[in-house]
Amino acid sequence: MHKDLPPTNRMKVDIPSRLDGSTASAFERSLAQIGIRDFVFDFGECRFVSSAGIRVLLSAFKRLSNSGGSLVGCNISEEVHSVFEISGLSQIIRMEKKRREITLDGVKPISAGLCGECFRLDEEAIVKLYLEGVDPSVAEQEKKYAKAAFVMGIPTAISYDVVSCGNRTGVVFEMLDASLFSEVIRNDLANLDSHAQTLTDVMKTLHTSVGDPAVLPNMKARFRDYLLEISSFLNEQENLYLLEKLESIPDAVTCVHFDLHSSNLMIRDGEPIIIDMGDFSIGHYLFDVGLMFTIYGIPELAFCELATKIPVDVGFEFWRSFERHFFADKSAEEYAFFDENRYFFGSLRIIYTITFLPQHRERLIKTLKDFLIPKMMNTQVVLAI
Repeated sequence: MHKDLPPTNRMKVDIPSRLDGSTASAFERSLAQIGIRDFVFDFGECRFVSSAGIRVLLSAFKRLSNSGGSLVGCNISEEVHSVFEISGLSQIIRMEKKRREITLDGVKPISAGLCGECFRLDEEAIVKLYLEGVDPSVAEQEKKYAKAAFVMGIPTAISYDVVSCGNRTGVVFEMLDASLFSEVIRNDLANLDSHAQTLTDVMKTLHTSVGDPAVLPNMKARFRDYLLEISSFLNEQENLYLLEKLESIPDAVTCVHFDLHSSNLMIRDGEPIIIDMGDFSIGHYLFDVGLMFTIYGIPELAFCELATKIPVDVGFEFWRSFERHFFADKSAEEYAFFDENRYFFGSLRIIYTITFLPQHRERLIKTLKDFLIPKMMNTQVVLAI
């Protein structure tokens, strides 16, 4: 059975319960007749794949690759996936195991943001659950980048499982009875400056780690694509302005998190642990500083309370302490570059979110056009939210 997945030109195909000599040839012929270049093969009902089935999958992959198409397998049982691993097919074609289903009925999130929510599963694990509509590949990507960060020695939680919860996908992190840093801050407001120093130290550790370009994407290159994706929502002047600002960012070979704030940091025995590694990349440190400014430093957006449950006025005070600590060892020129472009850096998370969360697109485009871009250009500002 074939299922179209709008708005892309990708088609979902249900694999029969057995893909063997008796079914493989007919299956291959049906694929050739469809005329679609990008496929997701759903193995949810498949319990057996023979060598004939593997040859058909490999043939389809080669044909699609040669024509610029793609093939991904999903919902694969442990038994079928082991066949793909033994045959080496999983090293050629992306094959995703069937995800464990979890329920969170009655469980309140410990933090929330534009992209998802974090829930504590038990004393040793939390789950970052993406909102409905976020592509499941985002969770797989986060698991991959978390593993890369852990191997690099960056203080991050072990990400060991991708799960489903209804129509949402999430990543489970081993936490070993850690506390959310936002909660630590909320319970100790008298020491905001010390907490800001903690986040500064974590961020600087991350920014001294050299990333592997074979594993991690380049943040600046990512944003060239994002600006192209949102170009139809902006006028020519706005598009050119944002692109020029992006190209003015110095290139870098070190790591950035791009969502590092107090609700993506856990404290275990006094030691910080970074979570939510889905945007882990290579890029200039100002991508991370800009995210902090977005969350805490722009009270008009009110993202602080949404993402961290820290009151907006307290968050702004926290931002001022962080800004002072972070730039303490930077040159005057480096701070001046950030200060001049702070609303541009503060807009980057908004731009990114517009590209993959359609349910928030209209509101965020209005925020970008009516508030952030005028702030960048020092023109009249209309609050957009």
